[in-house]
Amino acid sequence: MSAEHAGTLLAAWEAAAAQPPLQRALTLLAAARPERSHDDWLHVSIGERDRQLLALRAALFGPRIDALADCPRCGEQLELDFDAGQITVPASAARSEVTVEAHGYRLRCRTPDSADLLAAAALPDDAARALLLERCVTQALKEGTAVAPSALPAALRTEVERALAGADPQAEIGIALACPACAHEWTIEFDVLAYLWSELDEWAGRLLRDVHELASAYGWSERDILGMSAARRGWYLDMLAATHAPAAPF
Repeated sequence: MSAEHAGTLLAAWEAAAAQPPLQRALTLLAAARPERSHDDWLHVSIGERDRQLLALRAALFGPRIDALADCPRCGEQLELDFDAGQITVPASAARSEVTVEAHGYRLRCRTPDSADLLAAAALPDDAARALLLERCVTQALKEGTAVAPSALPAALRTEVERALAGADPQAEIGIALACPACAHEWTIEFDVLAYLWSELDEWAGRLLRDVHELASAYGWSERDILGMSAARRGWYLDMLAATHAPAAPF
C-alpha cells in the first residue's frame, strides 16, 4: 500500500467509524475508488457494491479469507479458508432489470441499490419489504392496466423478490458448511463489509500505534510518518525495538 493510499484510507476509516454499515460501505468505496463519486456508489446495485468491496479487500489484504463459524447444532468451531475469487460472481451474471409475469400481472423491476436500503433501514421488516417493492417495481400491469406496487398480491411479491435475487447474485453469497463433529449441514451468509471492516479497523489501530511510537521517539508529525512507506516505518520501528531491548546476559 502506498503512503498516499494509506493516508487516504486512514481518513476514510476515521469518517466511516461513526457511520452505520450501509453508509460505511459507500465512504470506503468513494475513498478507494474515486473514479466514482459517493452519489454514484449510492446507486450501484448491492451486488456490484459487494463485488467492489471484495476487490478492495483483496487489494489491501490479499485474496485469501480466513474466518470462523460455530455449528448451530453442537457448537463446534469451524475454520474457513478460501479465496475471494471463489465467492466472486462475474459482473456479466448480473442484470439491472427483470420482467416478472405471473398471476395475470406483468412487472418491470430494477435491482435494489444502497439508496433503497437506506430508505428502508429504519422501518420494521414488513414495512421495509413493502417500501423496497414500491421503489424497485418500475411498472406494474394487470391485463394491460397499470396498478400500484402496493396492490400486488403476496404471492407475486415473493416472485419479485426471487427474481431480483437471481438478477443480482453477488448481493447474497451463501457458504455451505458441514460440521465434522456432528455432520450437521447449513449455510451461512458471508458479509463482505463486516469482514473487511474488522480487518481495516485492526490495520488502522496498528498504524496509529506506530505513529504514536515514532512521534514519541523522534518528534515527527503524523503527516510525516504517514508519508513514509510501510517498509520505512518498519525499519524505524525495528531500530527502536532494538534500542530498547534488554542487553543479552554475558
